[in-house]
Amino acid sequence: MVDHKLNSHSWKLSFKTVGGFLCLIFYLAVYGALAARAEVIQLGARTGDLFELKARKFQPGEPLILTWLEKKSELATIDFRGEHYELKARLGQADFIFLGLDLGVKPGRETLHITLWSGRSEQDQIQAELEILARDFPKRKLSVDPKYVHPPREVQERIKREAEILAQIYGQISSEWLAQGKFELPCNGQLSPNFGQQRIYNNVPRSIHAGVDIAIASGQPIKAANDGRVVLASNLYFSGNTVIIDHGLGLYTVYCHMSKLLVKRGVMVRQGEVIGLAGSTGLSTGPHLHWAAKINEARIDPLALLEIEF
Repeated sequence: MVDHKLNSHSWKLSFKTVGGFLCLIFYLAVYGALAARAEVIQLGARTGDLFELKARKFQPGEPLILTWLEKKSELATIDFRGEHYELKARLGQADFIFLGLDLGVKPGRETLHITLWSGRSEQDQIQAELEILARDFPKRKLSVDPKYVHPPREVQERIKREAEILAQIYGQISSEWLAQGKFELPCNGQLSPNFGQQRIYNNVPRSIHAGVDIAIASGQPIKAANDGRVVLASNLYFSGNTVIIDHGLGLYTVYCHMSKLLVKRGVMVRQGEVIGLAGSTGLSTGPHLHWAAKINEARIDPLALLEIEF
């Protein structure tokens, strides 16, 4: 077994800064330190297999990409934070999986375990210990309709049913990668990089803000950030008119509070295709898009997707 004891400063890789929209420039001004470089670690086995683990930072709320660069074995099984994954070697194709560090992950050591197989025979193992850094999130007080702080009894069943539907969606992993190239912001507007913000509604602490907000006038178009399949297009109690797009391999993007939905569940959409119109439905204090991303159940910063090369 090859044992790698690594911290978040093992090897740095520079990448091109994403430009364009004014809101993205604002984002880079706030998060310039995070966008300056990516973390890249290479993991080799005695068999000659080589993997690359890449992330913006090894910290809560970040997506990790594990890519099988050199393939000498037929199958790789990966275990990380209680989840099990499989990668089959395919000639001429880049094989990768997403590993999500939920925004609630505690700092400390996490172990990534890779087992290599040919047929039914185990060939080698790779074990890497990753240092998860601490990350501070801000707090914000907001005044909202009391029905969203203390939902009335008649909507309790609806909230429960919607939570079960969402859990079922995020529990699925599509084996095919549906997206193409880099992700793009779903709309033009003033971006608030408020991922992970602790929300205090009417002086009552509530859930963590698991996305970013983009202020945009009601009725303006909201576009798909990348290719994928629409797995939900419906009105939900808290998030209002909502679209969820499955991009494959367990990665989802979420678009909330729209005034109108323009797609239906089950359809394939292309990057830049209009999926709805901006609004302020559900738990919202004004017209804006709440844009979020998940890797299975892990809540990740959607802005990290703008900086990843696939």
